[in-house]
Amino acid sequence: MRLTTADTLKDIEELQQRCEQYEGISLKLNWDMLRLSPESGGAEWLVIYEEEVLVGFIGLYGFAGDMEICGMVRPGYRRRGIFTSLWERAQSIIKRNNIRTLLLNAPASSASAAGFLKTLPLAFNHAEYQMKWDGSSVPQGSPEASSAAGAVILRPARQDEADILVELDCAGFNMSKEDAAEMYTQQMNENQQEQIIIEMNGQPAGKMRLWTEDNETWIYGFTVDKNLRGLGIGRSALLQTIERERHNYNGVNLEVALDNPNALRLYESCGFVILNKQDYYRYTG
Repeated sequence: MRLTTADTLKDIEELQQRCEQYEGISLKLNWDMLRLSPESGGAEWLVIYEEEVLVGFIGLYGFAGDMEICGMVRPGYRRRGIFTSLWERAQSIIKRNNIRTLLLNAPASSASAAGFLKTLPLAFNHAEYQMKWDGSSVPQGSPEASSAAGAVILRPARQDEADILVELDCAGFNMSKEDAAEMYTQQMNENQQEQIIIEMNGQPAGKMRLWTEDNETWIYGFTVDKNLRGLGIGRSALLQTIERERHNYNGVNLEVALDNPNALRLYESCGFVILNKQDYYRYTG
């Protein structure tokens, strides 16, 4: 059986849907990176087929010196060592990339993932909520926008503003300048990404990155200049993004770390609801 990359990606998508339906979970497969070649900053992945059926997948996603791993095995083919085989094959990719931090992520409610993770030397690292905007959940009496809303404008970032985006990522996510610059270069290779500058009174005040596919938009890298927080800039940017995506008939999604309660409160007050929880474990072996 000879499959093209496009054929295999379709099989991966079908396998993801099958696993999610079977366990009632949501897998984080980072499709924006899966569709890119590793040379362009995309993910590396390995698969196992049995009798022309895709039964196992593992994805390795590099992020500026760190790597995240996510995988799945088809229901009915589990407890046969398929994922263990994929994990062993992945070791050569991990070593080749000189990874600083290796994280394995899995849906918190996945019993099959929990079983495999117990076999590895891991330490819990952090957890994230995946959230989706739901207009019916907007708290009654919540403000449509803040006092700063009229002065806040969202626009596409220009090519000569890379340094501004890098600086905002450094301050907002505690990244080194080298890591932030590498991540920005990687993101520029992803065609479906939009880099957005958030302006207040004509000056850059924050940023976000939007990725849209199949009428679902994801907000990533959302941060506001630390010196300008508390002015309602983030709320205004979120509300404007929601309005734009609703106009385009797109759902709006984002992720937030559980140890960021301020951001969680902001998102919930704008109408986002928690759909899933992803746990991340640091490999210590």
